Amino acid sequence: MRVFIGLNLLGWLLLWSTGCLAPEQASEVQKVQLDWTRAEVQHLYNLRDEGRSDSLIAYLSHPDPTLRYVAALAFASVRDSTAVEPLVPLLRDPSEEVRIIAAFALGQIGSPRAEQPLVEAFRQDDSLLQHQRFNAAVLEAIGKCGGTQSLRYIATVSTYEPTDTLLLEGQCRALYRYALRGMVSPEGTTTLIKYVANERLPASVRLMAAHYLARSPEVVPDSAQAVELAAAFVRSTDADIRMALAKALGKSRTRPAFGILSKAIKNEQDWRVRCNVISALALFEPDTVFALVSPLFQDPNPHVSRTAAEFFVAHGNPKDADYYWRVGRDNADLPWPTRVALFRASYKWLSSTNERKEYLNYRLRDVFLKSQNPYERAACLKALSEVGWQFKWIHDKGFTDPSVVVRSGAVEALSDIARRPDVARQFGENLRYVKRDLFEYFMEAIRSGDAGMMAAAAEGMRSPVLQYRGFADSSHLAEIRTTLEQLKLPRDFEAYLALKKTLAYLEGRPEPPHTRPRYNHPIDWATLATVNANTRAVVQTDLGTVSFQLYPAWAPGSVASFVKLAREGYYDGKTFHRVVPNFVVQGGCPRGDGYGALDFSLRTEIGPLYYDDEGYVGMASAGPDTEGVQFFITHSPTPHLDGRYTIFGKVVQGMDVVSRLQPGDRIQRISIQ
Repeated sequence: MRVFIGLNLLGWLLLWSTGCLAPEQASEVQKVQLDWTRAEVQHLYNLRDEGRSDSLIAYLSHPDPTLRYVAALAFASVRDSTAVEPLVPLLRDPSEEVRIIAAFALGQIGSPRAEQPLVEAFRQDDSLLQHQRFNAAVLEAIGKCGGTQSLRYIATVSTYEPTDTLLLEGQCRALYRYALRGMVSPEGTTTLIKYVANERLPASVRLMAAHYLARSPEVVPDSAQAVELAAAFVRSTDADIRMALAKALGKSRTRPAFGILSKAIKNEQDWRVRCNVISALALFEPDTVFALVSPLFQDPNPHVSRTAAEFFVAHGNPKDADYYWRVGRDNADLPWPTRVALFRASYKWLSSTNERKEYLNYRLRDVFLKSQNPYERAACLKALSEVGWQFKWIHDKGFTDPSVVVRSGAVEALSDIARRPDVARQFGENLRYVKRDLFEYFMEAIRSGDAGMMAAAAEGMRSPVLQYRGFADSSHLAEIRTTLEQLKLPRDFEAYLALKKTLAYLEGRPEPPHTRPRYNHPIDWATLATVNANTRAVVQTDLGTVSFQLYPAWAPGSVASFVKLAREGYYDGKTFHRVVPNFVVQGGCPRGDGYGALDFSLRTEIGPLYYDDEGYVGMASAGPDTEGVQFFITHSPTPHLDGRYTIFGKVVQGMDVVSRLQPGDRIQRISIQ
């Protein structure tokens, strides 16, 4: 018999009520059948979309388990704390599917009031292991809402066997969710280091353990722990686990950590792991790191090449700065993101007295003026922003550029200058004049009426160094209020949120809470009626075809909107405007700069799905319920996105194409088959 805790901890969890139905007592009526074509199910999805908690709560006691299930599922997205007490009885529901989704929803709500009911619901009497799925869901839910006592107890569980896959996953996910809330325990770290090093455990368990070690800022492996992680890295044949372990090792400044990373950067075959190894070397000795990373500027994989160049933008060394630009100059076949990043690194780290500085200034301006690629031009402006004195040129050229991508990029570059911690040192006694000029440029961007420029300008005006609070006079504040009133919602919601936050800052008020767009876009059930479990979205790109399965049962609103837009040809010619190596490719923006939307917004739709593999298709957003037309595809597991971003599909063919996409690559057409 496997139990959750040792005998000394029995007081923590109460035994399951004897009134529960045994599995063999469950009838056919108690089975959940998630059929999105059923009218009652559609009604509940509509209630979720409309945020009608009272109506949803009424369905939590419905005799039909499917309707109880869908009503409980709704609160994973709505996250209304008033639903905690009505959801608690479902933890003892006759249907295990309902129990599982109730635990999931309580975790998503995140209220401390849910902790004790979840603790009491854990099935200690599960000697036949018939309720592992439920117990795993309870563990993860506690990780999202529990306190330090529960953390300590979960961290010290030692009775699970390697065959207890779901329980082990639940324990790892619980500790990971705690870590994302800034709560870790030494016992938990020790446990997960042991797990990740144990090849007898399932890969899914070791993956979550590795992500806990990689993602928790409070976890810094010591030398002994680094030895265990290094051994696990060497033994693992799973690239997903190795890439997380590389990040974990990068937090340890120990010799064992460096030893394995320095070997991996030369021998690793998976491009995603190589990207993580590069990033993981940031804390080690600069000269040695330079010798390891700089050869990768010319790596055949564009993501590895770009990651290596951008590494030195963030972690460069003045004595190597001359080398960066020479590589960019002498290798014309380098991908443009790599070349511009090399120029940027050199421009940033060369001393102000170095004559090469002026050459780099000329070279970046020349690339900007000659390039036909707006993403490359925007990248040049951001590279020029490494020297604050370029702010006038960035303004003059960027604000008048015909491409909205470049105009938004110009304001982002100015915002970077304003928010840089060393801005006072860069401008010295001229700071007050530069501060004034930058403020006027930000106001010009706000007056432009361009959503991207406004959103980026709002960020710059909240510079913690320049301290514009009290700087804006009554006329400036009146202009910003007028602009807020003129924004078209929900299309301009991202700019609206940014300006609203900035106005509060300038007026000396607390930051306003995040608001959600009003319900404005009902689920298109007629479109969804043409979709089934086998429907695929086929994305034809400049580099090849990507096909992904759609998930209408979990994200009906997102799927219906995507399908309708695809059939109308909306996505034809749109670009992948954002590519982050070994994270995501993102596209579908009508502007091409990431700030665009159409005249509607979608509700966030969270189901019991995980970003635990490459190729998940999610909805981009600026916060809960702000989704629209932009979507992303993951390069690798990204569990920190779980429960926050709608998953509405998964790539089934063409992941090699996804892995080659670069900023500016186009979507030629999306067909629904």
